[in-house]
Amino acid sequence: MSVPTNAKQRPAADDDYRLEEQVGFLLRRAHQFATDIFSNHVGAEGVTPTQFSTLVKLLDYGEMSQSALGEATAMDPATILGVVQRLAARDLLAIRADPTDGRRRLIQLTRSGHTLATRLRAIGPRISALTLANLSARDRKALLRLLAQLTA
Repeated sequence: MSVPTNAKQRPAADDDYRLEEQVGFLLRRAHQFATDIFSNHVGAEGVTPTQFSTLVKLLDYGEMSQSALGEATAMDPATILGVVQRLAARDLLAIRADPTDGRRRLIQLTRSGHTLATRLRAIGPRISALTLANLSARDRKALLRLLAQLTA
């Protein structure tokens, strides 16, 4: 990691705390790295990572309630609402009231949403492979296992 040329590092404190060695800092850097790779491969579609997740989960499961979709994509209710609204505005999702419970909204892919989601899902493995390319196969498995354990 480079330090700006005009920056002078102060002597380490007694506790020897280094920001660049902290989990939050490293996770943010890894997220930036992964997001850059994602953008390079999906950016032309005008789809964000949260929109990608939404489209792919609907492709996997078909019509879902908005709350189930939020759970499946690890998004809180306000975030999934915004994602669904933006994708629906692009005619990628159709929204209807649940006939058995008018308070629930059911979300499904439109024809154009299905086409886009299919294309995006096919790109997914390449994005993951590029993101993990600097790691050995053993380290890839370990990282994915540890991240899943961390977020369980």
